[in-house]
Amino acid sequence: MLQSVLSIRKDSWSIDYTPGIMARSMFFYVQSTGHFNCKPEYMTDRQDYNTMLLIYTLNGKGYLRYRDQTYILNPGQGFLIDCMDHQYYSPYKNGDWDFKWLHFNGCESRSYFERIYENHGPVFELDSNSIIPGHMEEITRMIKERDYRIDAISSSRIVDMLTELLLDHYKSGQSTSDAPDFIRQAIIRMEDEFSLTINLDTLASQVGVSKYHLSRVFKKYTGYSPYEYVLNYRLSQSKSLLKSTDLPVYTIADKVGFDSSSHFIKLFRKHEGITPLKFREYWR
Repeated sequence: MLQSVLSIRKDSWSIDYTPGIMARSMFFYVQSTGHFNCKPEYMTDRQDYNTMLLIYTLNGKGYLRYRDQTYILNPGQGFLIDCMDHQYYSPYKNGDWDFKWLHFNGCESRSYFERIYENHGPVFELDSNSIIPGHMEEITRMIKERDYRIDAISSSRIVDMLTELLLDHYKSGQSTSDAPDFIRQAIIRMEDEFSLTINLDTLASQVGVSKYHLSRVFKKYTGYSPYEYVLNYRLSQSKSLLKSTDLPVYTIADKVGFDSSSHFIKLFRKHEGITPLKFREYWR
């Protein structure tokens, strides 16, 4: 479905790019890019388009409706969306909207987007050190100049931009060293007692907060839910034991807190891509 009113001024432009089959299979790749200086009548109402869209506002204001939420885009603000979902965007309240945009896809684009969306929604704010404007300019220049390096370089630039947006959640210097005391206490307890069953209600009670508050703030400062953190810690401990001991797999599974060796093997293979015994072989 697509409805669009392409009401743009003469200084607007767009350029399409078609990467080769090999590039599409290996890289993040550019599909199109442009600069739209929109009149008040401009709008896009669309879904089921297999692409990611990155927009940032230069002047005026934009309006975005996406996943049942609405957003206002001021200068210096932008959004990243998956265009398979329904989206509607236009200038805000019959004003002007001047923005630059990039359509891209490939590799783990959708996974990156979902993690970014989970952290802070689709909207972001560019600061003075943002790499995004410069990288988008470089991609545009390479397309126009037919630079043969574009597939590899643009893939790298897209990853850089997505990583900036992913880490935008932590701009205030958030890390476990900056975390509230109850988060540090929770981490100490989880690591000290990793081989035991971790009950979130009990853990929250021990550090003096609700389990909902603990879960939300824990992820804010560590990037993981408490369950994910414990699981990763257990797997790390199991790898150390596989490397340094001859203990059977079922013994290691028990020592690091898994309820069965089959469950341990399944999760180990999911995370590492190989079985515990194969992992041990690589280190012997």
